[in-house]
Order: sequence, then C-alpha cells, then structure tokens
Amino acid sequence: MNIKRQYSIEVKDKAKVLRRKGWTHREIGKELGVAFSTVFFWTKGMNLTPEQKKAMEKRRNRYSCNFDIEARRVLARRNLSSSWKPTPTDEELIQRIINFYKKQGRIPFKREFNNTYKEYRKRFGSWNNSIKLAGFEPNPIIFSKKFIAKDGHLCDSYAEKIIDDWLIKHQISHKKNFPYQNTKMTADFSVGDIRIEYFGLSGENKLYDEIINRKRKFCQKNNLKLIEIYPSDLFPNRLSKIVNLEELGK
Repeated sequence: MNIKRQYSIEVKDKAKVLRRKGWTHREIGKELGVAFSTVFFWTKGMNLTPEQKKAMEKRRNRYSCNFDIEARRVLARRNLSSSWKPTPTDEELIQRIINFYKKQGRIPFKREFNNTYKEYRKRFGSWNNSIKLAGFEPNPIIFSKKFIAKDGHLCDSYAEKIIDDWLIKHQISHKKNFPYQNTKMTADFSVGDIRIEYFGLSGENKLYDEIINRKRKFCQKNNLKLIEIYPSDLFPNRLSKIVNLEELGK
C-alpha cells in the first residue's frame, strides 16, 4: 500500500522561494529531500528570467558532464578489475625473451611476441635492441644473410636453417632449393615426391602469396605432396606434427 507523504507549508514555501532564485527542480528536491515530481508540482507555472534559465542550463551541462566522466570511470574500473594486469618491468620483458630461448632453443621472432611487441619497441627502441639486452645476437632480416645448416646446405634465412637442421637430426635425406621442373620456382626442400616449403612471408606480400598459390597448383597437378611450414610451426614438437616422419620414410 502506497502512503502519500505529507509536507509542511514551510517546506512548500521554501521550494517556491528557491525556485524564484533560479534553482532547478532537482536542486530543490535534493536540498529539501523532496521528489523531483513533487517539486515540479509545487512550482508549476512559476516564471524564470532569461538569465536564470541560462544559468540553470549551464549548471545542468556541468553536472551532466561530471556525471558522465565519473560513470565512465566506475564502469572502466568494474570491467577491467578482473582482467587488469600490472605493467611488466623492463627486466620482466627481457626475461621473457630469455625464457623463450631456454624453452625453444632459439631466439624468438618479433611476430611471436605480437601482444607485447609494441611495448618492447617503446621501452628499448627496437626489437633487435631487446634481443641484444637479453644477451643474444638478433635474427637478421629475412633473406639478407645466408645461413649454413649442419649438413652444409646454404639457407636463405635462419628459419630455413632450423628446418634443415631438424631434418638432419631425424636423419631425413633431403635436397635444398629443388626446382619445380620446367619453371623458375624452387622448393626449399625436397624429399622424394614431397616438397617442403617455409612460407614465412605469407599474407605480407601480394607477389609472395601468388608464388605460394602457383606452387600449390603445381604440386596438385603433378601429384606431389606439399608440406607448408609457417613461423608458428618452428618448434620441435610442432614440426614433428607438420612433417610426418613416417611419410618421409622414417
């Protein structure tokens, strides 16, 4: 059952006095502890000067702005409280590189640290500087320097050397830079009727992606199996799943 609250004459008169002074209905209600609708009813029909209306509008905008800012702050704190993590220190960022090397036996590529790469560049100037601070020699730019695998094969990138050395480790006889018959294309590795390609720049260069598609079509047309390897596959356990040893005659 709703009980209608009774107010004294003094409260009603006070509301009218404040209204004549240019107070908003909400300001009066807050001051007197009265509902907005009740104040509106008591002061209905009371005229305000243009100056009072202008001042009221200015206050409304200020209150609205302050409310929006505070509301956003509260909402942000509420949404981020569960997922917020403290910003890592310089030492922690460098330690992540060292830990990666200990676990994988190689220096990470910057794309493998995509989530924090910008932070490394911001803190240390560049990704290579981060690698140096971790005590390692940075990976050279792809194709800018040749690498020699353990079997003497000349590799176009450090990634190719990783794959070549992995094949050697598992005693898989293979050929390097094997031609695709009467084309100008060559396969990174060839094992019998199997071609193994490292597509390290996939999705980054239109011409490079066209060559990938040409190699796929060639293998399909000539009944050759094509094994595609990407940067995320350059881990010992992952390579074992991508490159089936039994399929390669092991």
